Amino acid sequence: MDNFKALKAKLNAQGYRFTPQRQLIFEIFQTLTTGSHLSAESVHLLLFERGEGMSLSTVYRNLRIMTMMGILREVELAQAPKYYELNAISTHHHHIVCIQCHKIIEFENNSIIKQGLKQVEKFALQLIDCQFTLHTICPEALQIGWPTTTPSNWVCSRFMRAGKAKILDHQQLEFNSDIKEKPVGRIELEGERIVVYTPKDEIETYQHQAKLITGWRLSRENKYWYFPLEKASEVVNLFQGYEIDPKIFNN
Repeated sequence: MDNFKALKAKLNAQGYRFTPQRQLIFEIFQTLTTGSHLSAESVHLLLFERGEGMSLSTVYRNLRIMTMMGILREVELAQAPKYYELNAISTHHHHIVCIQCHKIIEFENNSIIKQGLKQVEKFALQLIDCQFTLHTICPEALQIGWPTTTPSNWVCSRFMRAGKAKILDHQQLEFNSDIKEKPVGRIELEGERIVVYTPKDEIETYQHQAKLITGWRLSRENKYWYFPLEKASEVVNLFQGYEIDPKIFNN
């Protein structure tokens, strides 16, 4: 709370208003684990779950303003939607992104920032942000012959969790391949939606991440997850190790 008061005082001194709506969004980002990045849609869903009736357009507008204010940082990733994270100087980092499975690994490298600052000072400029993003291809995509034999909706089976795969200076990049074996589930196509038959003991495991996928629904009767067909890649990427109905990617 002291940090919040200090931030509010600093912004007020700069002529910015820290409105109740911006405070709610700020609190959402404060509760995230290290390495988490949210889109406007994800922020909107989390606010909805907290009982806040903020419209999606209002979320978009405040995310843009909060980025200008220096509270948030717009992350340059491979995904089409814009993603945001808290702009914390003490945890300044860069990103490695697979352009196929869209997973993110964070890494720190102070030499990048130092070199950038030298160039900024050389031309008497003011540094606003420093982002270094490595757009990569994961080993699995390369193995199956990327890009000529990789379907446009193909999803890598590897699960690189940003919070668990933080890479510091001079450390070798390793993709996280030691994924625990999950009980076999099933992902099927049912009309214009996807049904995920999840073992009951896994409902809580996936609950938070599943609710970040726009259009989700959890059946109270049988505890199965339902998602829009256009979210197939996100669903398959989340429920790693599940048996997949091949008809899903033939539509």
